[in-house]
Amino acid sequence: MRQQFLGIKKTTFSNLEYLYNDILEVSFLETPRNELDHKKGREINAKITFHYYDGNLRCREIFEGTELIEYYYDWYASNGNIIQKFHAHYHPSGTPEEITQFDPWHWHVPRSIDDVEGERITWRPEYTIHDVIEEHLKPHILRLRRSEANR
Repeated sequence: MRQQFLGIKKTTFSNLEYLYNDILEVSFLETPRNELDHKKGREINAKITFHYYDGNLRCREIFEGTELIEYYYDWYASNGNIIQKFHAHYHPSGTPEEITQFDPWHWHVPRSIDDVEGERITWRPEYTIHDVIEEHLKPHILRLRRSEANR
């Protein structure tokens, strides 16, 4: 099967701390090729922590060159529960249509606090880590800061 790319560039994780004042730290590491559980390309895993917020964003990107093949950005609350999953990937052939209908751009929205997989929802193409930070994390952190200031 021919490799399917997402049409967006991989993240330069080392730049994120400079681009976003809300980010406290970005730790990232490329997985050695002999430890990969796939043959799709190279893989980098990252964890982003924030000022004024105890949750984090865990990221997994699979890429070749600078082009993304798939990504998984999972937003966690401070207690370790999933808040939201932002994914872009194609499921392998043979996967049921009720799952592949959401390929490649989709979210997993938990239906309850115990729901780890969540309900899949189709999302717009070319959604990047910058969209996740700008549209979800930054507004959430701002609400928390305003809430603290009003106490």
